Amino acid sequence: MASNFFCLDLGESYIKVADIIKKGDLFEAVNLGMIETDQTFFRGESEKIIEKQAAIITKLLAQLKLVKKNVNIIIPDSYSYNQFVQMPHLNEKELLSAIRYQADQFIPMPLEEINLDIEIIREDEKNNKLLTLIAASPKKITEKVEKLIEYAGLAPQSIETEISAVGRTVSEIFKKIQAPSQTTSGILLININLTTSSLYFFDHREGLLTFSFNFNVGYNLFLKEIQVNLNVDQKKAEELLKNFGFAKNTSYELQTILTPVIKDFLSEIQKALTLLKEKGASQIGKMYVFNEALRFHAVEEIIKRYFAIPTAPFDLYPFFVKNNVVESFKNQLGFFVSSVGGNLR
Repeated sequence: MASNFFCLDLGESYIKVADIIKKGDLFEAVNLGMIETDQTFFRGESEKIIEKQAAIITKLLAQLKLVKKNVNIIIPDSYSYNQFVQMPHLNEKELLSAIRYQADQFIPMPLEEINLDIEIIREDEKNNKLLTLIAASPKKITEKVEKLIEYAGLAPQSIETEISAVGRTVSEIFKKIQAPSQTTSGILLININLTTSSLYFFDHREGLLTFSFNFNVGYNLFLKEIQVNLNVDQKKAEELLKNFGFAKNTSYELQTILTPVIKDFLSEIQKALTLLKEKGASQIGKMYVFNEALRFHAVEEIIKRYFAIPTAPFDLYPFFVKNNVVESFKNQLGFFVSSVGGNLR
């Protein structure tokens, strides 16, 4: 059944347009599109930058012949703060007070400068507890996004952080897939963004994301190492990372060049695994990489070798109805993980 809205996924590298519906147990891509994000959009203050980005989005929508005006918007993890917090089962007033106190512990800016959202993930009536997702974004960012949507002539239905949308996507996909056993019932999803990376733990027993971890090692850090050490421009560095990455026996010594960054990257994943173990989470049975991982040759192989856990690109293709739209984006669907969730609201 067609919906009256679509998703505008504001990624750091790419803005994705996705009009996706559920068709039985599969997703159907009615329309998909993506354009490069102006690298000054999130960081700059100029009104002209917003107008320019809006004009590009409007042009893309025209090319896609997408006439819907209602839109769900996604803000990347790199420009938001997100944390799963277990809380006692309180009344609404007490819960809001407790949540604000918890938020103050992990959000590095005054609460009056952010927009705060609370999502109840799970109610544990037996133990009288709630698992909540606290999601927040700076008001400067949400105001910029609202202006962008206004300039593009669209009607915002919702603005949410990336983790919320990813959560709906993976819950819809993995809740239908049985874990091999109760001892290996967890999945770790690795979302490599431009400036940061996010880890999400999906617990098969819950059928939900129950943990997240964000750190400041992203795709651009790998690019910069290549640019500095090989004295090449960004375009050449992107080409090398995509075509060679961590492949062995190549004419470029990228493994040696990237060793310091990959050590930091793997160290952060190890921190997350340690935290999960401390929280009593089930073991990780598999890891999936997505987003900028598509532009990073063999990054999943490095992760797999280091942690001795099966690791693969998060391939959405098997979960889609096969049509011309999805076939055109078959090799780029890893950029649309959150976009799918943005259509499931």
